[in-house]
Amino acid sequence: MAAPFNKNTRKILVAAGLTLTAILIYQLVRKKKDHKRKRTVVSNEGYETAEDILFPKKKFMRLG
Repeated sequence: MAAPFNKNTRKILVAAGLTLTAILIYQLVRKKKDHKRKRTVVSNEGYETAEDILFPKKKFMRLG
């Protein structure tokens, strides 16, 4: 029985999988680093200032 993919297709699929995995790991590390930075800023500011005041979500801000 023949293999479902030939050699070149298999190499492309492996390369695409490795690239996707690297991108996902990079996104997770970046998100964790950003989260830590925001928590540090909030803790240094004090308990009076909420995180949503320091870092407002742009999609919820009204224009004008």
